[in-house]
This record gives sequence, C-alpha cells and structure tokens, in this order.
Amino acid sequence: SASGINVPAYFQAKVLVNTIDIVLMTFGFTSIYYLIRQPYIAYWRFFVPFIFTSYAASGWGYLISTIVPPQHGPFIVSLVSFIVCGLLGNPTTLESFREIAVMDIAVSAISISRWAVQMSFLIANDVLKPNPGNDHARDQAMLYTYKNVYVVEGQSSDTTFWHAAIALFAMGFVLRILAFLGLKFTNRSKQV
Repeated sequence: SASGINVPAYFQAKVLVNTIDIVLMTFGFTSIYYLIRQPYIAYWRFFVPFIFTSYAASGWGYLISTIVPPQHGPFIVSLVSFIVCGLLGNPTTLESFREIAVMDIAVSAISISRWAVQMSFLIANDVLKPNPGNDHARDQAMLYTYKNVYVVEGQSSDTTFWHAAIALFAMGFVLRILAFLGLKFTNRSKQV
C-alpha cells in the first residue's frame, strides 16, 4: 500500500513523466501522418494542433482515471471521447450549438475537437486556399459551413488560431487540476 505518500508529489511526478510520452507519441503519429498525407504546409504548423490536442485529451484521461474505478476507465474514456470529440466537435452540429449562447459556452469549454479542428482548418484554409468549383456543390456547402463556424470576422486567422491553442491549453490545465482534486479526495480512506 502507498500509505504516507505525498499525493501532490506523486501526481506531479506522474504527469511530468507522462508528458515525455505524450510528446514523443504525438511527434511519431504526426510525423507518419505528415509523410503519408504530404500536405503543402510546414511541419511545425501541422504539428501544433496535434500537440495541443494531445495535451487536452490527456487531461481528460487523467481526470477520468482519478474519479472512476480502473475497471470502468477504458469504457468511460471511450464514451467521453465519442461525445466530447465526435458529437460536440462536429462542425455541422457545432454550427447549431453556436446559435445558443449557453450551448456555445458549454461546447467550447469541454470539446477538444471544437478547437483542434478550428486550428487545422485555419492553417489549411490560409495555405491551400480551397476553392471548389461550381460543379462541387457539396464541397462548397462544407467549406461555407467550416468558414461560418471557425472563421471569426474582424480577426486574422493567426489570432483565431492562437485563441484556439490557448483554449486547448487552458482545458488541459483545468482538467489536470480537477484530476488532482479527484485523486486527492476520492481516495481519502487510503491516505494518511
């Protein structure tokens, strides 16, 4: 048993050591994906959304792992990932969420892909300047939807890009604080 362990030190050590793993895995995944896809975008611009996404997603993992029993963790993480990333971050559903102020705030606070897709879209839109022809109505509609959701009028795309990066960083930071509190208070009977 780990009686007498310093909970803040234990948590901080786990997070710091795991950060190396997160950075290396993100770099490996992004490098392979970049080589396969071969976009006309500088690698660092391609990498930045992935590293911020990994940081925020790992925050969700820490939080869930500290508040639920280990046998339920994988299922709950899968469920949360599907809802937070898949359902709430989909640009077509995000467009309707943005019309209601409370939903916009809620989705912006918990959805990783709401910000990550925005970062990737802004880079691709700036560099590639997509222009679907008249015979591609579906592509035109999707481009219009993405621009309507992710491009902020009166702001440069770089400003909007870094706002999304800050949102993902803040999300990861807050989730780590909540994870620490979950670790500290859910196992009170086992602590000295």
